Amino acid sequence: MTVLVSGAAPALADAPSARRVVLAIARLEARRLLRSPLVWLGMFLTLGLTWVSMQAPDDWSGARYTVSPVLAGPLVATLSFAVAGSFHRERSDLGSDTPVGEGARAAGRLVGALSLVLLVALLATVGGLAARAYGGFDLGDEPGRTLHAHFTLPELLQPVALAVLGVGVGAVAGRRFRHRAAATLALFVGWFPPVMVSWAFQSPAVTPFSIIQIQPLSIPVGSVQTDPLTFPSEWLLLAPGEFQDHWARAFMSTGLGAGHDLWLLGLAGVFTALALPGRARVVLLAAGALVAAAGIVMQYAAIP
Repeated sequence: MTVLVSGAAPALADAPSARRVVLAIARLEARRLLRSPLVWLGMFLTLGLTWVSMQAPDDWSGARYTVSPVLAGPLVATLSFAVAGSFHRERSDLGSDTPVGEGARAAGRLVGALSLVLLVALLATVGGLAARAYGGFDLGDEPGRTLHAHFTLPELLQPVALAVLGVGVGAVAGRRFRHRAAATLALFVGWFPPVMVSWAFQSPAVTPFSIIQIQPLSIPVGSVQTDPLTFPSEWLLLAPGEFQDHWARAFMSTGLGAGHDLWLLGLAGVFTALALPGRARVVLLAAGALVAAAGIVMQYAAIP
């Protein structure tokens, strides 16, 4: 018995720790993802759209402000394609031949995908600083107008929360679809409406469920005959025009933006859970659903 125990000890001592395995996989996946042509295509599209939108004339008050959240859409969509490719490799038979469990491999891929979230966070920071240096944006109509509208912190964090959601959606698509082409098609179909028709979710009734949230919201406050000078002086106003027959308040809220970020992070948790094996899936699924629900409630509470 003594011989057997002493012979088993070195084998146990040589077993790799789960943490080291996760970090090793994360480093490998981070390098792959940051070199992915899909990610750099998304970067090119986002930066190109940003340049075009900032150079174009303001067709209406607040045009540049309201288009800004959509500019991160191409990058977030393409990073989810790249993450789907990473998790699709998990379906390879090679994974079952390794001494590393499926959970550790999935965790390593998720940690590696955080490199893309950090990339989006860097771009959001640069964009926020550039907007601050620009002096703000034109928003609202006289007498409720400003030339110095700035994004709130939750609005600046929205691209980061979107990137986390992109990782989760990409993970479940890559892990659960048998063919990578099917995963890519599903992701394209899924991302197209939130990015291309994000304005359709701008109504106060549905904006808490939006993916890309555009502020300000248009809250009707008076008919076309209403004297706008009777409204509170701190309100930003939207005058009657071609697309509306009433005075509206251009409503912006830190609470609304924060609730939306929670909604996105909760959704990310739900999707990520569907890509994980074992007990971790149940825990993360429940936590994500609770956070998403809290975000919805917080947003509706913020809308007047």
